[in-house]
Amino acid sequence: MKEQISKILNSHTIVPIESIPNIDLYMDQVTTFIETSLSGCKRSKNDKILTKTMINNYAKAKIFPPPQKKKYTKNHVMLLIMIYHLKSILSITDISRLLKPVTEELTKNEKSPLLEMIYCDFVTLQQQNEKNISMLENHNMEHTILPECHTYENELIQNIIVVLQLVIQANTEKRIAEKILDTHFSVKKA
Repeated sequence: MKEQISKILNSHTIVPIESIPNIDLYMDQVTTFIETSLSGCKRSKNDKILTKTMINNYAKAKIFPPPQKKKYTKNHVMLLIMIYHLKSILSITDISRLLKPVTEELTKNEKSPLLEMIYCDFVTLQQQNEKNISMLENHNMEHTILPECHTYENELIQNIIVVLQLVIQANTEKRIAEKILDTHFSVKKA
């Protein structure tokens, strides 16, 4: 199990703000940058991180400000990276609700520091998460996660239990995130 966790950690890609281009990019450049930067997040080689269609759908859903003259800014790229990570857990509607205050701020003031502050904290949270997982690995994760009700000698069974535990944890955290969205990011009726 330890080797598998190390591989997951090594393949997960965090994109620091300094590595995001400071120049405006065309759609193909955006998709290439994100595909390259987040390639470690792919489950298989053929997976796509973000496609042109996905990006166009996010623009139509007004999850981020529209591109100017078909060019995307550093702000767009930061939002797209966060959207990529959010979309496996939250619906597009929930992502839109979550990012609406940021998008509204950027619409008023493209130079607003709000998104950069949030993005830097997002990267810090990812780094902290990797450290936490690494600490679990160093303290023998199988004994930390596996319930004490049974002892399994078979590694396959241990892996089943670990996956079940991680899925239960992910589902619980997803429900908590949804409750926070429902409580603090209510949809205003027109």
